[in-house]
Amino acid sequence: MMLKSIFWHIGYAFTAIVSIANAQTFPDRPIQMVVPFGPGGTTDIMARILQDELGKAMAASPDGTAAISVVNTAGAGGLIGMGNVARAKPDGYTIAMTTIGPQAIQPARRENPPYTADSFDYICGTYDVPVLTMVAQDSPFKTFKDIVAWGKANPGQLNYGNSGVGTILHISMLELLGSRGVNAVSVPYKSTGDMIVPLKTGQIALFNETPPVALQHQLRPLLALSNAPVPGFEAVPTTQSLGIAATASVWGGLVAPKGLPAEVRTKLEAACLKATSSTAYKARAQAANNPLVWRTGEQFKAFALAEQEKFKQVVKRHNLIEK
Repeated sequence: MMLKSIFWHIGYAFTAIVSIANAQTFPDRPIQMVVPFGPGGTTDIMARILQDELGKAMAASPDGTAAISVVNTAGAGGLIGMGNVARAKPDGYTIAMTTIGPQAIQPARRENPPYTADSFDYICGTYDVPVLTMVAQDSPFKTFKDIVAWGKANPGQLNYGNSGVGTILHISMLELLGSRGVNAVSVPYKSTGDMIVPLKTGQIALFNETPPVALQHQLRPLLALSNAPVPGFEAVPTTQSLGIAATASVWGGLVAPKGLPAEVRTKLEAACLKATSSTAYKARAQAANNPLVWRTGEQFKAFALAEQEKFKQVVKRHNLIEK
């Protein structure tokens, strides 16, 4: 029995030594940055803006960069991708650019979620972007008031896209149109990228997304779901200016499977701060009209946990709970 105990302690000590050694050499192979949506949406855009600068900040390879690949894993409003991350080995080689939907809303919607906001280690918060209601450039709707008028005159015929049932883009549209008494049809897609062609070809009339999406896909915002004008879109009316009590933003940042070695988490957070402080990152983020936001790992964790609690009430109000 004593011999077995000795071997157990030796094995435990060896594992600890290997873990420390691995943390000290981290990263010595490519890192995967999971995006829980398809290409083209805000989360994907912000991941790719961060990708190169984070690699430079890690400075692990001979050419002065770490290899970081973006892996899009869409489905179930981001639940599939983030579920994969929660189950991954906590060694720093799997990280994720998460966002409000899969991090706070989707777990709040389920009685037995596959993960919660507390299932991750938080590295850094990098963006917090106001939501815009947008249409195609050639849409007959010129203002949000036009949408409301047409929707009321044609109950149940106005349709809008969302990147998954229960996402912030879906919920914010429910609250927005509901506040105006408009009965509309929600059409779910796997990702924002999947909604672009249907919007431009008239299969859907509008959707909610963020400034980077409007710019990248040359869409026309009609309303900002915010209290203050959105930089770069100052001419777009805000919900506050129209007397509408509805605001929404898409926030996000980097997380990893819970249980990261402390040294690895410290390296990742420091690299994220260095990357988001770089001139190149700031220029690309500002070009996408994305307000620069920084939250430490601990700040990001506290924020995400509070958001999850808030949305437990919101999803109940809209009958979006899944068993």
